[in-house]
Amino acid sequence: MGSKGKAGIAAMLLVLALVAGLYLAGYMTLMLLKLQVPLKATTYLDYWRALDLPQVQPYVTRIKISGIIGFGLPFIAWLLLLIPVLRKKQQSLHGQASFATVGDLKKAGMLEKKPESILVGKLGGRYIYINGALHVIVVAPTRSGKTTSIAIPVLLTYQQSMVVLDLKGELFKATSGYRASQGQKIYVWAPYATNGQTHRFNPLTLVPEDPRERIASIQTMAAILYPDEPGKDAFWVTQARTAFTAFASYMFENWHDMRSSGFPGVEDPNTSSLFPSFERILRFSTGGNNGENTAELLKKIITTKNFSFISPQTRSTFSALAGLAEQTFSSVMATMQAPLQQFLSPILAAATNATDIDVTAIRKRLTTVYVIIPTQKLDESSKLLNIFFSSVIGNNLDKQLNEDPKLKYQMLMLMDEFTAMGRVDVWSKRISISASYGVRDLCIIQSQSQLRATYGADDAQNFITNHAASIVFTPREQEDANAYSDMLGYTTIRKRHRSTSKGGGGSNVSYNFTEERRALMLPQEIKELPGNDELLFFEGSKPIRCEKNWFFKDSVLKKRIMDPVAIPALALDDNARP
Repeated sequence: MGSKGKAGIAAMLLVLALVAGLYLAGYMTLMLLKLQVPLKATTYLDYWRALDLPQVQPYVTRIKISGIIGFGLPFIAWLLLLIPVLRKKQQSLHGQASFATVGDLKKAGMLEKKPESILVGKLGGRYIYINGALHVIVVAPTRSGKTTSIAIPVLLTYQQSMVVLDLKGELFKATSGYRASQGQKIYVWAPYATNGQTHRFNPLTLVPEDPRERIASIQTMAAILYPDEPGKDAFWVTQARTAFTAFASYMFENWHDMRSSGFPGVEDPNTSSLFPSFERILRFSTGGNNGENTAELLKKIITTKNFSFISPQTRSTFSALAGLAEQTFSSVMATMQAPLQQFLSPILAAATNATDIDVTAIRKRLTTVYVIIPTQKLDESSKLLNIFFSSVIGNNLDKQLNEDPKLKYQMLMLMDEFTAMGRVDVWSKRISISASYGVRDLCIIQSQSQLRATYGADDAQNFITNHAASIVFTPREQEDANAYSDMLGYTTIRKRHRSTSKGGGGSNVSYNFTEERRALMLPQEIKELPGNDELLFFEGSKPIRCEKNWFFKDSVLKKRIMDPVAIPALALDDNARP
């Protein structure tokens, strides 16, 4: 408390002491004079002003004694109350760490429900929320209840747009019905669904039409498809990226040329078999529908006048590829085609050859997109997931909310098993500036070491730092437990020590006190945290030990579980081929 605040309290207490003194002095005067008259605030002052009157002279001593007692006792009380107010708080030797109370959370605004509130737990029967445009990270080992205590409750309470990485489809089944009932447009992108029940998303439909911007956009996808691999020859990765960029650019240039020429059935990227997709790029790179030798096809493209529409950049790259030695060319093409082979699957091809999900409209209208990936496809899908979320993020960090009146809602990305998609550079590099764009994340990982393995120690720490709230479930790794114990802080405990000494007159017992440091929670205590508890670290607040909010134990949330939204199956026979 500042000096002004302390002075204000002292003045207020003094006024109360004076008022109490007036009444007490008046009461004592009437009692000592044995008068039966009503007591008033001015009783003592009236007698004090009459002290010089002859008829009052015999009672002067009693009136003065009444004043001394009446004002003296409140003044002494005022001094006693003033001591703890003015006394400088003694600093404990090792700290005074403690957990936040319900009152602390109320002061921090964490008990207030808003449309953008993220529900993170309960304390004292009250819901705890993270509001504003802040990010949340959850560190929770497998089988610790992250789905039922975090993901589902958030989906049943968060009132703005969401993009959800739903590995098993459980979140869609439990929450899509309710979110649809609240006016949300529901999309499901399940590109590996064997029943074909999925909407479609072709990331290449988001590539700018302007040739000056197109190459950079394609190169961003190429960097995800062909990441740098430490310890391996960078030549093959570089050549694969270059080849992918050239083949994709050619298909864009061909499509634009056919469209501008009025070729029928070309206008709409969703129905045109000429518009690039991952499957079509793969098929084109293997010689197209005619099964031509790829090297010969490239030579024909760069030498025939019929292909005058291609850009100098594409022509130059094709020329360089065609000029490679046969074995080198084959190796480059094999490297380029490797991550695209999975798109030969009819279901995956159908789910990525066209687009139903407009990711640029997520902040314009209430939308929930569920990205459903079977766990057995997690490794295979990692690059595709990375491209999807990179596309979503990149196309929603273009305009701030206050720059366009059509942008009305936040977009919260709930990403379970966040590291499964590899390093999402566009998010790790831009998370710190995303608040004004209304783009947030609720990121779920198994351990901090998992994040470090994907992003490296420095970038992982920076990523965690950009999350205002960290939720911790009972850790299994000792390193994490040690880190959380340090984050909770330390408190000072006083210990009394008894010592006995013998002298000529017998034994003498003496006591002395020492201050010792003690962690608010020791690492082993954190590893023994009950399964119903969680730790919450929130910027500007004391650490919070609270309860998980299991949806199946919550009467309000249980009522919101509805049948999932029906998703029609794709007509695979209609899947166009180039």
